[in-house]
This record gives sequence, structure tokens and C-alpha cells, in this order.
Amino acid sequence: MNNEKKIKKENKKAKYRSLREQNIGLILKKVIEKKNVTRVQIARETGLPKSTISDLVNYLILKEVLYEEKKAESKIGKKPIILKLNEDLIYMLILDIHYEKLEAAIANLKGKIIHSKKEEKFPGRNRAESINYIFNLIDDLLEKSNKISKKVKIISVGTHGIVDPKSNKIIKAPYIKDWSGINLVDILEDKYGFDVIVNNSVNLGAIGEQWVYYKDIKDLVYIDIESGVGAGIIINGDIVDGKNGAMGEISYLPITKNYDNKKLQQNTMDLGLFESQVDIHGITKAVNEALRKSKSIQNFEDLNFQEISRNYRDNKNKVIKKVIDDQIIKILSIGIASIISIIDTELIIINGNVLLLGESFLKKLTKEIYCITPFNVKIVASKLKENAHIVGAIKYGLNHINKIFYQNFYQVMDWMPKYL
Repeated sequence: MNNEKKIKKENKKAKYRSLREQNIGLILKKVIEKKNVTRVQIARETGLPKSTISDLVNYLILKEVLYEEKKAESKIGKKPIILKLNEDLIYMLILDIHYEKLEAAIANLKGKIIHSKKEEKFPGRNRAESINYIFNLIDDLLEKSNKISKKVKIISVGTHGIVDPKSNKIIKAPYIKDWSGINLVDILEDKYGFDVIVNNSVNLGAIGEQWVYYKDIKDLVYIDIESGVGAGIIINGDIVDGKNGAMGEISYLPITKNYDNKKLQQNTMDLGLFESQVDIHGITKAVNEALRKSKSIQNFEDLNFQEISRNYRDNKNKVIKKVIDDQIIKILSIGIASIISIIDTELIIINGNVLLLGESFLKKLTKEIYCITPFNVKIVASKLKENAHIVGAIKYGLNHINKIFYQNFYQVMDWMPKYL
């Protein structure tokens, strides 16, 4: 065979493989996105010939990608068979890097967590120690998972800090020592050989809340208020990152209760002006300063945020109540009202330790926001609470895997021989 014929044959083979992969993607998209789907429905909705559908479905069943389940309801004729994705075909490892703790889990293609593990000692004294904490947690989880660990093919990471979507480097992470500039994708891929995806934890919190509780809402803002303040923004159903991954970094909003040009000029990347006043550290500092100045208190010792929250909920201290109602809520409401005006969102979700202040705090905050903006946006407390980031990382991982199923299925086949 001369070179010209050989090239034509190879091109024809590549074209056939590409078309076959494209058709497999169409089939898998229907199976994954619909709860109950049959061969006939796939043929009708994709326009592919029934013979092609039959051939490819049989191939996917043979490869254990799909399986046949119960028969669909049908009043006449032979009842068609429903097709389902094998949820245990591959697994993903989920990692949430918090500024105080680590959490890892292994989940299947349904998003069900099979094993999980937490590390409360994080962060380390430096970057190397922090990375070792992460390696140890992952290693322990993979060992615990035994045979399942052989099917783990991706790691979906949520992390504290701004993640540059182009370089995957963390631009700024003020609460984890030496974390700025780190590339977790390269580090984890080099160590484990899995596909690695990474995003800001607050973005993943937004993804998690929408996936579990607000599927029909296409525009929402998820605001995390604890050590730092950040927002995850979903527009038209998709998370938005911005040019440098800094979309939603509301911590740097130039907002104070009273105009102070000097403070505005000092608004740096180290700690944003907005968050320095209204995150749990800012609230704690403001309350303790007010309590120290109060003449009614002697031998005063600083309160922590949990103690402040308890006093506020029980309405036991007028100084605490005044600081939070007249200062913290005022500043927070201006920031959130600004977000509403710019983004025109349908829903605001509040999460983080700030919710320890109780339902009355959220009601007062909501009322204040409504007083200063004409847009009547629904404002709610998070339903996922401390699980928001890990759940969002699961959904983020599922989206990544589904994209591979739809567009690059033979990558999945390349994974298979390693454990079948």
C-alpha cells in the first residue's frame, strides 16, 4: 500500500471513529439528562437511525457503561426497556480545602458519597506542610476505599482563595499561609495521575445550592460570610468566574458605614475593606471594642464569635445588639443591595458562620436591604449549610465527567482496562 492510500485509509478510520464517538455522546447525553429514556425515544430525539442506536447501545451495555432497567409503562405492544448509566463505572475524589479544615470524599456518578474523611488540623505552618496534610488525607481515603479507589479518575477541588481560570494558580488566599501562587492542578496530577479540576469554594457553594434545591432558578448569588466574605454568582444557569477568577470577590467592595476616603484608599488585596468590617472577625472586633468602651462592664475579657452570637440571639446585651443592628447590618445591607442592583438576580443565599446570629439577624438584614433597593429579591439562608462546598464540588466533578462522556468518550474507554 502506497503512502497516499494509507493516509486515505487512516483518515477514513479517524472520521468513522469521530462520528461514532459523536453519536455515543448524543446517546449518553439523553440517558444522563433524562430520568427514563428508551432506545425509541433516543432515536426520535437525536434523529439517529434505529440501527445505529441499537448498535451503539449494545456496545455501551457490553462495556458496562449502560444497563437495562425496568420496563416503561405501555398500554399496547411490547413494553420498551429503559436505559440507565452505570453509576459505579468510575468514581471521583472530592476535596474541599477550607482555611481551618480539610474534607475529602469519594462519590459515584450519581453524586452519592461512598467514603469521606475530615482533617481538622489544617492549615499547616507553611505550604509544604499544608500539601502534606492534603496528601495524607487523600492517601488515607484511597486506602480506606480499597477496590473502589482503582476506579477513581478525577479529583474535583474546592479551595479558599481566588483561582485564575487560565493558569489554575491561586491568586490570593489571605487565610492560608503561603497559599497564594500555588497550582493545585499540577501538584495533584503529578502525585496521583488523575484529571484534576479546581475552583473557588464559594463558587462551588453556589453550584451545590442550585443543584440540590434551586434547579429551576437560573440566576442566583450565594454569599458566604465567615472568615472573609465572598460570593458565587450563577447567571443563565452557569457559574461565572470573570477574567481572573475574581468574579464575586465582594470582600473588596469599597463600602463603609460612613464615608472615609483614607479607608477607601487602603482597600488592598491583603484583606478587603468590606470583609474587614462584616466577616466574623470584623464583627467580633467591632463588638469587643464597643464592649470595652462601655462603662457598665468591668474586668472585661474579649468574647469570641460564638459567645457574641449567643448573646445576640438571646437579646441579653444592649451593646452587642446595637453594634450588630446599627453597624454590621447597615454595612452588609449596602453591599448586598449593590450586588442586587448590578446583577439583577432572582435569589440571594446567605451561608457561613454569620448564620449563628440567628433568624432575627437574617430578617433584620433582609428588611434593611429591601429598604434601600427597589428590587424585591428573595433572600434565604443556606439549606446545605456546612455541606455546600463539598456538594458543589461533586456537581462540578459530575459536569466535568459528563463533558467527557459527551465529547471525548474514548477517554473513558482508555480508563477502563485498568480495573476491568
